[in-house]
Amino acid sequence: MACETNEVPQEVTAIDRWIDHVLHGEKDTAIPTLLGREVPPLLSWIVRGGCAIQCRHCIFPHEGPKTFGVQTGEEALLGILRQLSGSRHLIHEGRQLLPWQVPILAAAGRAGHGVSLINNGQYAAPNMLALCEREGLAIDALDVSVDGTKDIHNGQRASNNAWDIAMKGIVHAKHILKTDGKLTSLFTLTTLNHAHLAETGEMLTQVVDEWHVTTMSLRPGIEHLRAGDRELALALEQLLGGNFAKPVFLRTYSLDDFVALLGILGKETANRVLRNALVTYNAIVLDIGIPLYFYPKSLQVNETLVIDADGWWRLPFCIHHSLAELRAGEDEMGKDISHFNVVPVLPCVDVPTLHAKAASRWWVSIGRDCLSLERQALEAFL
Repeated sequence: MACETNEVPQEVTAIDRWIDHVLHGEKDTAIPTLLGREVPPLLSWIVRGGCAIQCRHCIFPHEGPKTFGVQTGEEALLGILRQLSGSRHLIHEGRQLLPWQVPILAAAGRAGHGVSLINNGQYAAPNMLALCEREGLAIDALDVSVDGTKDIHNGQRASNNAWDIAMKGIVHAKHILKTDGKLTSLFTLTTLNHAHLAETGEMLTQVVDEWHVTTMSLRPGIEHLRAGDRELALALEQLLGGNFAKPVFLRTYSLDDFVALLGILGKETANRVLRNALVTYNAIVLDIGIPLYFYPKSLQVNETLVIDADGWWRLPFCIHHSLAELRAGEDEMGKDISHFNVVPVLPCVDVPTLHAKAASRWWVSIGRDCLSLERQALEAFL
């Protein structure tokens, strides 16, 4: 049995104190303490097997097929899920669903946990659909990434049939979604597709429940694909003026992109929407005609608990590095990245205790400096 814990409700959260500190200039933030107490509601299971689609903007470095070290099994994942906060939700973030993972996802659903799948559409192959049916997999949410019309989508990938795979995934979503499950599609904004937002969204919102647009999360080697200010302005114009059949959401984890978007809105509008920001778990939400979500990097350790392909619990943004780099504790340039490694995941893991240690490591290594940058960057609009 996994270690059981009792939740302690918190009246004040880290994102509340972030608002007080960054947007209202208060000094005493208590953010490090709160981050350590706020056990995430999500478990991100990032099982990378060398996705054949190979998106040029992918946040994962392409490592090719790999031998999985210690595979994180059903008992360990269920033990962790029982100790999470709130919805206790398992997200399969590997993009490519492998047969051995299907029974584990189905077991998590039967145990009463939420289950979501982020996928390139590959799950909809006949053999995988048959396996999902045999295992009784019924998930709460499915996201199939589509980054433009057919030629644009395929042009951002190494596969010429990536679009067809994605469309098949959308068509067959009903075979793995619960009756009330949600089908979404994520569009990652790049220099290659920024001019095709409206036509993509107008098509997709006819077939999905929600359409999400996000700016890129950078890793070394793909900086040239990041949309600049002019491209962001054109993208925002399309999002605000498009004829979309379903809800549209704009999201960014990048402080630079968030500041650029505020600059496009203009200081007066930016000041108003910041002053009226709403709060969701670890993001602020601005009403700019559509919801704009900003996820401060300083708080990311409390969004989700990350389990990597070799069965290690790691800090957020570990996915920018290869498993070889993470195991070695340094990147290809010799930079120390040992702080990303937390512990190997075993069947009985004391999640609250280890999360507190992970949050402390995050704050010292990354979060504290990010908070300072966030406050400095947004002062110009306040």
